[in-house]
Amino acid sequence: MKEENITRVTLDPNNPSKGETDWKEVDGLTEEEIHAAALSDPEAQPVTPKELEEFKPVTDAKSYSEREQK
Repeated sequence: MKEENITRVTLDPNNPSKGETDWKEVDGLTEEEIHAAALSDPEAQPVTPKELEEFKPVTDAKSYSEREQK
């Protein structure tokens, strides 16, 4: 495995969370709060209509592999 493929995480001793989701808190969110939270994540922005037009169909890897073996 290449070093650049490794994600390193440093835990904050002042925040004892172990990455567990508080489902009671999540269940208490309104649709508007969920939408606002999603939009606030810079790494998970919605796809624009222009970007959507540029998507290419995904190749069926299994059928491609079977064709290559023949």
